[in-house]
This record gives sequence, C-alpha cells and structure tokens, in this order.
Amino acid sequence: MDRRTLLVSAGLGVGLAGCLNVNGNETDGGNGTNDGSDRLDSGTDSETNGTEGGTNGSADDSGAENDSSDGETDTGDENSDDDSDTETDDSNGETKRSVTFDSCSRATVSGTFEAGDVAYASTGFYADDGLFGDTILEDGITFGEDVAAPFSGTVVFEIADGSNVRAGADEITVEVPDYGSTGTVLSSLTTRKSDYQRVSATHENPRASECLSEIEPDGGNDSSGDDSDSGDATFAIGPLETNAPIDSGEFLEVSVTVENTGGAAGRQELELRVGNSAELVERQSVSLDAGERTVLSTGYETPVIANDHEFPVRVESADDAATRSVLVYGRG
Repeated sequence: MDRRTLLVSAGLGVGLAGCLNVNGNETDGGNGTNDGSDRLDSGTDSETNGTEGGTNGSADDSGAENDSSDGETDTGDENSDDDSDTETDDSNGETKRSVTFDSCSRATVSGTFEAGDVAYASTGFYADDGLFGDTILEDGITFGEDVAAPFSGTVVFEIADGSNVRAGADEITVEVPDYGSTGTVLSSLTTRKSDYQRVSATHENPRASECLSEIEPDGGNDSSGDDSDSGDATFAIGPLETNAPIDSGEFLEVSVTVENTGGAAGRQELELRVGNSAELVERQSVSLDAGERTVLSTGYETPVIANDHEFPVRVESADDAATRSVLVYGRG
C-alpha cells in the first residue's frame, strides 16, 4: 500500500441510519499518518479540502460525482442526520453496498466487491503532546491483493490494539491500531476506487466531530475549572449484537455493552430506536459506577410484514449510540 501524508476533515452531526418501511424492501492510492499537527488543517493539494478547528460533513465535489471507472454513485452524503450511506451501481441501478458507522470506533461496509475494489479507513486522534493527528487511508484492504476477490459480505473496521486483517467466508475484519493517547476515531471510509486514487473520503462519519471532542485531552482552550470529564458519568455504547435474521412477528433480541467511562457513578435511560424515524420501542434505566461496565439486553416484537425488510436498530445513551442493520423476513 502506497503512503502519502495528507489531512482530511471528519464529518459532522449525529444521525440515525436507514428507514423502516413495512410496505416495501430497502437495502440500504496512497496513505499516510500525520500527528502533532493543528486540528484538521487543510492540505495544499487540490485533491483534498480541510477546515481548521472542526470538521465538515458536507459532500465535496469528488463524493458527489459519478465515476465510470467503478460505476458507483454516493447517495448518502446529502443527509447529515443519517449514520449510513449507500453506493449504487450505474450499470443496473441496484444498491450494491451500504456503509454504517456503528460507533466512534466501529464501522461497516456491506456488499459485493470485485478484484481491484477497495475498503480503507481514515482516523483522527490526539497524540501524547495533546496535538491533533490523523491517518489517511492507512488501514484497509484492496480486494484481489490483500484478500480474495470477488467477495460478498461485510467488511468491519474496528479500533484495536494493533493492525490486523481477519478474512472469513462472509465477513472481513480490519483491525485499526489505536493511534492516540486518549483514543482513536474512525473519521471516514473510502470504498470507491476513484476516491482512493484521489486520496479522499467516500463516506464521512457524521459523528466524527462529536467523537473527537469526547477524546480531546483536558487542559485545552475551554472549561476552566469545570471537572466535567473526571466528575461526570459518561455512558459509552459498544457494538450491537442481535438474533437477526428473524421472521416478522418474532421478538428481535438486542444486546450491547455499556461502560461508564466518566469519573463518577451515574444513572441514564438507554433507548432502543428503530428505523429512519428513530421510533422509540424500548427504554431501560442503567446505573453504573465509574469504570463499571454491563451488558444490556433489550428488544421488541417486530410487526408482521409481507416482504423481506432490512432496517437499522439503534441503542443510545445521553453520550453515545450504536447502530446495526438487521434483516426481518416477510410472511408473503
């Protein structure tokens, strides 16, 4: 994998993925590492744009155009309130891939990949000296080179202790090193060959700015005597596990790890929401001491539908959220 040193900006906003519609089906290059830089300075190369002091979740020119070299169109960047994006194949109009940012440290892309297709992650973090750093297309895979092609299934990106790729029959896990001193955020994914060649993002994490603010070291420019990080409870949500796929009308089981990463004990209401409308279907109260974690088990009875349907489910606290797409089989 070639390496270049560039900076990109991460996306803004907290979103809800997908939509739940019971009436129909819906399925949703170089690289480099730069730390110790000012937060999200823009590079001078005309291929990428950055904004100092924050991130920009709007689509750039490269993300909005159709590229005949890979036949994909990005349709998700226009909705900053959505945690999932889709790419469509112009040759037949079918949705081929879906991208979901489950949390600050986990993202997935699902679909069909041919030889030469790519899936790479970019990250943001804070170095030991407290300065912002990032990696651009440093971690990922090229199909046919790093893993076998063609491949149909899901590529999972997760922040881990080191760099590793684990390939299975229908799931590939790319472990992204924890580059920062206080954590690392998956700021974007690049899943289009033309974007990889331009060293730019295809899908930006809409919560990247919020995620980075959560790991920003203390003693910066703000909050003088407020001991918010050490004195408040912060409930972090881990990746979701479900019993999907299931038949419609059956109970959808959802479990998730919840950890109090703050400096004090606390109690929060955790909510289970479904669909693009974020319909609240279940709420549970959870109490945790500082540093304590627990596994929350929740779920709801799915409505009876005629056709197979895939939609997102989301568990959220006051501080964090995690989303996962599930498949429910229709009875028609």
